[in-house]
Amino acid sequence: MVTSSDKKLEILNDHYKSTVSGFKQTAKSRDTNFIIVLVLLGIMSFQFVAPSHSQTLLTQIINEYLGGIDAAFSINLLGSLVWLGLFFALVRYFQAVINLEKEYNYSHGLENLLSEYYGHKAFTKEGASYLNNYPWFSYWLHIVYRYLFPISLLILLTVKIWFEWFPQFQASLPKILDLLIYTCLLISVLLYVFSLRNTKKDTVKDVRG
Repeated sequence: MVTSSDKKLEILNDHYKSTVSGFKQTAKSRDTNFIIVLVLLGIMSFQFVAPSHSQTLLTQIINEYLGGIDAAFSINLLGSLVWLGLFFALVRYFQAVINLEKEYNYSHGLENLLSEYYGHKAFTKEGASYLNNYPWFSYWLHIVYRYLFPISLLILLTVKIWFEWFPQFQASLPKILDLLIYTCLLISVLLYVFSLRNTKKDTVKDVRG
């Protein structure tokens, strides 16, 4: 069966709309998980910078809601839960960022096909129009989320795990769990940077064909 030009345009347009709607949802997920990551990093920083205050606060919470449980062990276990929550949120954030890079590039290809029907004057919002005269601030943000954020994150987490184990080396179940989660985070961050580095970002030349 031969599909008419108008029918092809209609199908392509519907697919384009669903694609754009999809990566808007992905962007929302990215932003939400990034906020969660910042909150958990803030909790970690509070535990590191003011350990006595954080321990006092956690002890009060444990005594109030988890009476009868060893406070010292519970504090360490809650710290491990923060590590675990950070790992989950970061993995979701990394997935969203990588998927967005791929989805944006894919949408640029769809816009190329659609814009041919309008002399390349329409359907350029996410592609040629967006990338044309790309602002320096956007380049800066590009560097921040690709390189500066992962590097700063690794430094912060490495310092945190180092002071959990040293200078007083004493193994415990929560500390071993933290070390395992840190190792998974380290691998995830490195793979994230490597994946983005190998995900080609479209340029104006690419989207114009």
